[in-house]
Parts: sequence; structure tokens; C-alpha cells
Amino acid sequence: MKINYKGLKFQNWMHLMIFSVVILAVLWMLQFLLLGSFYESMKLNEIKNIGDTITARFDDTDFHTIMDEYAFKNNLRIVLINESGQMTVNFDGFPTEITGSHPPGGVTMFSHNSLTAALQKLKDSGENKICFIEENKKLDSKQSVYFAQVADKNGVVHYLYISSPIPAIDSTISVLKTQFYIISVVLLLLALVMAQWISKKMSKPIISLTKSAERLVKGELDATFYEEGFTEIHQMASALNYATGELRNLDNYRRDFIANVSHDLKTPLTIIKLNGELIKDVSGNDSKKRNGHCDTIIKEADWLTDMVGEILLLSKLESGSESISKTEVNLSKCLTETLNSFNIMKDKGGYSFETDIEDNIIVSGDEQMLKRVFYNFISNAVNFTGEDKRIIISLKQIDKKVRFEAADTGDGIPEEQQSVIWDRYYKSKETHKRAVVGTGIGLSIVKNVLTLHNAEYGVISEAEKGSTFWFEL
Repeated sequence: MKINYKGLKFQNWMHLMIFSVVILAVLWMLQFLLLGSFYESMKLNEIKNIGDTITARFDDTDFHTIMDEYAFKNNLRIVLINESGQMTVNFDGFPTEITGSHPPGGVTMFSHNSLTAALQKLKDSGENKICFIEENKKLDSKQSVYFAQVADKNGVVHYLYISSPIPAIDSTISVLKTQFYIISVVLLLLALVMAQWISKKMSKPIISLTKSAERLVKGELDATFYEEGFTEIHQMASALNYATGELRNLDNYRRDFIANVSHDLKTPLTIIKLNGELIKDVSGNDSKKRNGHCDTIIKEADWLTDMVGEILLLSKLESGSESISKTEVNLSKCLTETLNSFNIMKDKGGYSFETDIEDNIIVSGDEQMLKRVFYNFISNAVNFTGEDKRIIISLKQIDKKVRFEAADTGDGIPEEQQSVIWDRYYKSKETHKRAVVGTGIGLSIVKNVLTLHNAEYGVISEAEKGSTFWFEL
């Protein structure tokens, strides 16, 4: 099986293995390279705490008892030395070499070399107490030392010398190394298995998403993103499934749109062709008939021009290339002028327009765009009103907003379709027919124009009770 070295699965596995190796390396360094110095540091800190405690209680009446207890319990050698180098007190909590001498008279002297070295270290430190590691090369051993200058109540200076052996830990380190070799091998094997399992578990849902995404790229809109794994993967899959569903809907709307536009284009083109043939074959010499046929051709050509213009305008609005120029607009006047273009519908089509328009309503907006909104809403009402051919138009100021309504008495819009009627490709299959007036594709334009004006809009509709389209500006 070919390994994809840049794939998520291998990369996860590799990083988990690197992490495991780094952890083992850090443990190895702490366990062996730094164990000796860490151990010595602990012994120094331990003897410092004991030395500080004993020094603080130097003037206690039972000071000798205190030194004896600390020496015995902590395996220490505690010596009190006067300025002449004589040991005035000596408590041994562990066997040690004879460092003192017994000159004539029975006076015990502290090792001159050790005392000189300790005094020099004390002087160099600038303090009245020090801690250090003393190495005995002859015996190949080390001890931690606490050395302090103290004075009694009478001002007599003494030196407190506390030492504790530091046992060699070579044998301990050797045992630990052998144990650690075994542990390292076991941990690496476990890390290998766990890294493989974790990388597979983490990468499986992502690989599944990738395969589904590749199907989607190829145009297979039935691709499904399985919502499994971690929360973030589940959320991503859910979002992709929603997006795929929207793409399917969009593709269906696009197909319907192309079919509807093709149908709408076919009708006027057929009429234009038919009237052209009539002029050629029948009415060429009859001016009255010829003029009638020419008027029909011009009317259908104008309808085609309007339809193409609406499609181009919609494309510009959605691409953001069409902008609006806001000025003070008398909305009442705009609506009245727009309604005048529907007079022919009243005179020849039998439509009735019931209006309730307040005078001199002034807003900030693009006059031509707002006229187009009025025209599209009213033409939509004309196209879908009931048999009574009644349309109700209202324009009122409510508080600081202006509300426009265009109502029809048609069949209404099902609730599940009310949110999609504004989509650019949507057109109801059940109601598809050539528009009585307009092109029948204006709601998407209305949506984009009103959005540019920061207006609220919507539809109120009930079955068999008609629909009311509105906006507030």
C-alpha cells in the first residue's frame, strides 16, 4: 500500500511518534544526565535548612541537646569550633574518618585544611553562612557542608560546621538505566500502536469528508457528508450537507428558470415570426393589416427587450456592479406615476385598482429603483390576482417608517414557498404562464433593490385569500 507522506493520517502518526520520542528523551535527560546534580542540590538545600534552624537556636540553654538530636536523626556530623580551631562540641551521627587530632593536654583540634578552606569560602561569599559540596578524593566520596559564623551572648565567636555524606548513586543509576531501557521499548511500542489508532480515528471522518467533497466538485449533487467524529467535524459535515442541499435547490431553480425563460422567449418569438410571415404573404399591400402586424411585432420586441433588461439588471445587482444614488424622493408622486402606466389595464383589461396613498411622503432613496420596485410589486399583483381582477395598493407613514402594500385576491402562496419566492431562479411551476404585464421575474430584483435601501420586506399570504407584498423604508 502506497503511503501518502503529506496525508493527514501519516502526518498525525508522525507527529504523535515525534512527541513520544521527545517525552522519552526529556525523561532520559532528567533521569540520568541531571539526576546527580539534582540529588546534590537537594542535599545542599536539606542541610541548609537544618543549619539555619540550629543557628537560630544557638543561644538556647539546651543547644547541645538540640545538636545531638539533629545529628542522630539526620545522620549528620555537627561540630562547634572556636577561633583557635579547637572543637568545643562534636556530635557524630555517622562513622567518619578521624579528622581531628589530639594534641598534648587532650585538646581536640579540627582539621586545619578543612577549616582553612571553609573560612576562605565564607570570606569569599561575604555572608556569615555558606553551603557547599566538599569532595574527598582519597575516599572518592562527597559530603554536603554547612559552615556558619555564630557568636554567643558574651560576643565570643564560634564556627558551626555541619556535614552530611552524599552516597554514591552510580549503582542506583545503573539499575534505573536497565529498567528505563525496558520501559522505553515498551512505551515506544505502545506509542506506535496508539499513534496508529489515534491518527486513523482522527483522519477517518476528514478523509470521508474529502471524498464527498471530491464528488461534489465533480458535480454529483447527491453527495452526502457523514456527520460523525469530533464536534468540529460534525459541525463541518452539517454545514456542508446544508450547502449541498442549497446547491441542489439552486440547480433545480436554475433548470426551472431556464425552462421558464425559454418558454417566455418562445412565445413572443413565435408571434414575431408569424406576423413577419403574414406581412410577407398576406398584408404586404394592405396598409391597415400591415400596420397592425408591425405593431404586434414592435410590442413583442419591446416585451423581449424588457425581459432581457430585467435579467441583466438582476445580474448587475447580484454582482454588486449596480449601485444606487440616494436623493430626496417624493414616494407618493412616484407611486402615482407608476400606477398611471397601468391605466390601460383598467381601460381594456377590466382590472380595478383600490388605492390608499398619503400625500407628500418624502424618503431618501434612488427614485428610478423605487419606481421599479412599485412596478414589479403591482405587476405581480396583476398577474396573480383573482377572477375579480381587484388589486389593493396602500402607501402610509407609520411613526418614522413608510409602509407600502400591494395586495391581490388570487390563490395565495403556500407557506413552504414564501421564503423562496425571492430567489433569482424561482418561479412556481403550478402558476407558470406568460405574465399579463411585466416579465414575471421581478421579485429577485425587488429583493436586491430593497436590500440596497436597507428596507424590510416580505409577503403575507393565505390559501384562497390572496397575497399582500409589502416593504418598509
